[in-house]
Amino acid sequence: MGKIGFAAKSLCKSALQSSNCPYCGSHATSLMERKPLVLQLRKCEACKLQYRFPKDDAAENYHFYQDAYRESAVTDLPAASEVPHHVATSFRKIGLDLTDRLKTITAIAPIGRLIDYGSSWGYGVYQFRKAGYDAYGFEISRTRVEFGRSALQVELSDSIASFPDTSFDVVYSAHCLEHIPNPDSALRQFPRLLKPGGHLFIYVPNCGGAEARKLGVRWGQMIGEKHVSAFTAEFFHRNLPKYGFQEVQFLSSPYSSRPQKYEAASLEGEELLVTGVRG
Repeated sequence: MGKIGFAAKSLCKSALQSSNCPYCGSHATSLMERKPLVLQLRKCEACKLQYRFPKDDAAENYHFYQDAYRESAVTDLPAASEVPHHVATSFRKIGLDLTDRLKTITAIAPIGRLIDYGSSWGYGVYQFRKAGYDAYGFEISRTRVEFGRSALQVELSDSIASFPDTSFDVVYSAHCLEHIPNPDSALRQFPRLLKPGGHLFIYVPNCGGAEARKLGVRWGQMIGEKHVSAFTAEFFHRNLPKYGFQEVQFLSSPYSSRPQKYEAASLEGEELLVTGVRG
């Protein structure tokens, strides 16, 4: 959607919506900052979620990611003739090489059955399989699912319900949650999918880091048409244990050490890693 169309839609929605928290429903929210095109960055004082107002609902979010979402190589599907080159070069040319993330993940959970939650066209699933995981992907966009199945021969589904309970050792989700209007819809799936003792790895823009604090809503990873939530370590520290996760730990880029407890972690980088173990 163009900027003018998005602004007009946002203006209409803001007149009709309550500014209560999309995650916990609390009305104890505060305005942190305004952004041009009538957007607000708000914070819930109850659950500590930072979010965009006006809000999207699940139905319009679903249709946006079927038809309108564009994010460079993540969504712009390569020509089928280009795929062998991307595979041979570990997807480096299009910025989708997971080598550094794999170092962190394999050090904590070196083997097992893994699901990539928000897998786009399967470039991550392919790399996890190459690293030795029995890897699968969930992706909301049918077009990207069909392309990945055909071009990369990986197991992808657009239905999270198709994956049985407690069937995975690892849940990996990278730069997906910030696109979801109510993060509970994803967070409640993670313990369902994981076996007891299974590991969770969440990567999101670090909206509590140095760059986010410096630039606020002018930082490109903060709220906009695509990003509806602005996550901080504080949100996950407060809420992940409610889903049965233990040993919740944090790390921010660059990833030169292991994740640490919330109180001990230095989290100034632009990307946030959150890990947990299903109890």
